[in-house]
Amino acid sequence: MGTGTGTDTGTGDAERPSRDGWWRSLGWVVAAAVAPALAAGVALAVGWAGATGWLGDGWLGDAWVALFGLFVPLSGLALHTYTLAERRGSALAVLAGVPAAVGVFIALMGVDDLVLRERGVEVVCVVREVTSRVETDSAFQPEGQSVTRTTVYDHRLDCPPGGPALLTREREIAKAGEELRLVYDPRGRVQSERATDLHAWGLRSAVLVAVGFAALLGALGALGKDR
Repeated sequence: MGTGTGTDTGTGDAERPSRDGWWRSLGWVVAAAVAPALAAGVALAVGWAGATGWLGDGWLGDAWVALFGLFVPLSGLALHTYTLAERRGSALAVLAGVPAAVGVFIALMGVDDLVLRERGVEVVCVVREVTSRVETDSAFQPEGQSVTRTTVYDHRLDCPPGGPALLTREREIAKAGEELRLVYDPRGRVQSERATDLHAWGLRSAVLVAVGFAALLGALGALGKDR
């Protein structure tokens, strides 16, 4: 009996590290699959909060959106990617960070279209006048001051009550006397867009593709052994 008991105990001790390793691997796979979606979700939620005015107005609201909707998710992804690559020793973990970051950018940049889809009002406006002007943007670089000049077009509109009076674009999208079908935000927090230019569903699909690809690469990379 003594010999049998010793054999059972040794087998149990040998199996325990194997079970622990399996659970650790599963944890890494789950973390790798969830992290891209979590980062994109944070970016989308923060962008939506900014569009609804919860984060304040003006430059302060924009600063909060940039901090919590871009810097924080990307920093979290960078830390996650580094830790995963360091512990699991897989190049796929590093590659997964690229589509994950793309998903964050698309999620944040696509908030305006989602807001217009959710609460926008569609109207038909007549273009009264189109004027062009040049905007100048200066930036200091090591080799000296850099000046960028961009021509923009102001479209002055006649819209039903509540509609926008002005639409500014980097190209002329209609001539005086023509009609424009626009979608505007009744709260005035999101820039108006032509109804045909809204890509809410396309943006959602792009986010899902980027996040899904990142999750797949990360999960495959997480299958390696701990270093």
